[in-house]
Amino acid sequence: MFDLTGFLKNTPSPKIMGIVNTTAESFSREHCPTADSALARGLAHLDCGADLLDIGGESTRPGAKECSGDLEMNRVLPVVRNLLKVHPELVISVDTRHKEVAKAALLAGAKIINDVSMLRHSPEIADLVAENGAALILSHSRGTPENMNDPEYCTYPAGVARMVADELAAAREKACAAGVKKSNIMLDPGFGFAKTPEQNWELIEEVEKIDDPGNLLIGVSRKSFLGFLTGESDPARRGGETLALELIMAVRKIGMIRTHAVRELHNALMVMRKTGVL
Repeated sequence: MFDLTGFLKNTPSPKIMGIVNTTAESFSREHCPTADSALARGLAHLDCGADLLDIGGESTRPGAKECSGDLEMNRVLPVVRNLLKVHPELVISVDTRHKEVAKAALLAGAKIINDVSMLRHSPEIADLVAENGAALILSHSRGTPENMNDPEYCTYPAGVARMVADELAAAREKACAAGVKKSNIMLDPGFGFAKTPEQNWELIEEVEKIDDPGNLLIGVSRKSFLGFLTGESDPARRGGETLALELIMAVRKIGMIRTHAVRELHNALMVMRKTGVL
C-alpha cells in the first residue's frame, strides 16, 4: 500500500514532480521519444532535486488527438521499468486516462495514476488504483483534449473555482466508492484544460477554494495562459513566468508542483527556505 499522505509529509512541501514526456508531440517541445532519452531525462530530474516523476505517453494538450493504448504502453512501460531498475524506491506517477495503461503501469511498479480525464474516460481506473493500493491524482478537465477548449466546455456560470471544486469533489467521491482511500487522492485544478486565460487567472486567485492547499497538485509549467499575459509564444521561453507562479503557489502551501524545470524550482525553494519565506 502506497501512503500518499506519509509521502507528502516526510520532507518539506511542496513536493517537486518532474515531467517526463515520452511523446513526440509535447506542447513544450521538451519530449523524449525513446526509452533511453526518457530514462536520461528522469535521472536528470532526480539529480536536480525531483521528489517523484510523472511519466506520460499521450499528449493531452488542447487540440491533441487520442493516442492508442498500445502505443502509449510501448512508450511508457520501458521507462517505468528502467527507472525502477536504477532507483527501486522511486515514486513514479503515470499520466494516463486509459485503463489498460494504468493497469500495466501499476503492475510495472508505478505508485500513482495521474488521470487528466477525472475518471470520465475510464472509470475503471479507480478500481485498479484501489486493488493495487496505489494513489490517484484527479485533474480537472471537460470534454477531451481534442475539444476541451470549445466554448461549451469553458462555461462556468457559478464561478470557475466553485464549479471546478464541485466537479473534482464528485470525481473523488466516485474514486472513494470504488475503494480508493480519500487520503490517497490528490486534486489538480487542471490549469489550461477547458479554461480561458482569464479563467485560469481567476482560478489561481481562488485556488484555496478547491481543497486544502496541501492536497493540491499544481501544474502551470510553460502553459499558454502565461504566454497570453507576457506575449511569449514559445513555451520553452516561459521559464520566468512559470517559476514566478510556482513560487507563489509554494508560498500558498500547495502540496505538489508538477514542472519541466526541476533544477530551477528546487534551487529557488532552497533560497526561500534559507531566507525564511517558506
